[in-house]
Amino acid sequence: MEGSHGGFNYPEILQTKKLIAPYHSVNMSITLNCFIKKIYWPLIFFLFLCTTAWADEWDLALKKAKKEDKPTILYFFTPYCSYCQAMDSEVLAEKEISVALKKKIVYLRIDVEKREDLARFYGVRGYPTTTFLKPNGQPVIQIPGYIEKSDFKKLLTFVVEKHYNTMNLKEFLRKYVCLVPLQIRPEALQAFYPVWQG
Repeated sequence: MEGSHGGFNYPEILQTKKLIAPYHSVNMSITLNCFIKKIYWPLIFFLFLCTTAWADEWDLALKKAKKEDKPTILYFFTPYCSYCQAMDSEVLAEKEISVALKKKIVYLRIDVEKREDLARFYGVRGYPTTTFLKPNGQPVIQIPGYIEKSDFKKLLTFVVEKHYNTMNLKEFLRKYVCLVPLQIRPEALQAFYPVWQG
């Protein structure tokens, strides 16, 4: 007699309603336990690490700025953006600017593809976008698009020397940076109109 042992036919017994449910429940719970141990928890742990790493990086930058009383620059970019690549190589890599970003500012590069939440939080609509923050995290100015090297240096001066405490960007540009060129070329100041806050 095939499939029998001691007079019992096991396949027939397993097909009865009383025994088939516990048999499948045991198999299902074993399969579920294997899934949880091998895939689910490692996946959850990995996602948690990724999220916390980015959240911590942004949070740590703001805490560092507050502790060291330095302004923060949040540079929003995407890897495929040609203007972002140009700004990286032509402006941010320039020696004087690079030194200032390392010593006088808390500088954080934010890949928008990985941190869309921060881009939404700061109202970023195009790339690159450079957001300047006070040491307490309050926004000072936000400049969308490519920024020329000379203009970026002016913005650094405005933020690093904390001129935003006594005047807005428009007044700073008129008073300290380019009196004569603005009279000759008012479009230089107009380029900052839509973005200065203060």
